[in-house]
Amino acid sequence: MRVRYFAYGSNLDARQLEKRCPSATGLFRARLPHHRLDFTYYSSRWVGGAADVLPHSDGQVWGAVYELDPLDLARLDRFERGYERVVLRVLDDEECEHLVTSYTVREKRSFRPTDIYLDKMLRWAEHWRLPDEYLAELRRVPVHRARGHG
Repeated sequence: MRVRYFAYGSNLDARQLEKRCPSATGLFRARLPHHRLDFTYYSSRWVGGAADVLPHSDGQVWGAVYELDPLDLARLDRFERGYERVVLRVLDDEECEHLVTSYTVREKRSFRPTDIYLDKMLRWAEHWRLPDEYLAELRRVPVHRARGHG
């Protein structure tokens, strides 16, 4: 049985996710209510903060739902070092609820993402047609200039 996975960070990039998980099929955009986006994990790959979702009564995080084979989800675990799997309830555009697997950071700290990381998120958020107000929030995230290439 295939698993539904909610991506909200760099895995919004369908090409990146398909390299990691060849069975990945993009399904629909979704929002995670009562959460906010933050950058609580230091990624040596991106040389800066990587995305996380944190509970927040008034917030919402937008992302994309993919379907994966269970073996690919296990493969994805290896890329999500510093994160742990969680089960979340997301809503599609018709407000239908879906149980999905995602990841959240184990030991949270605060880091600025690099401009390259955030640009990637923005490009793919636009690809998934995430709401304009959410895109505007992403554009306001403070970044630092990348010294590496990510």
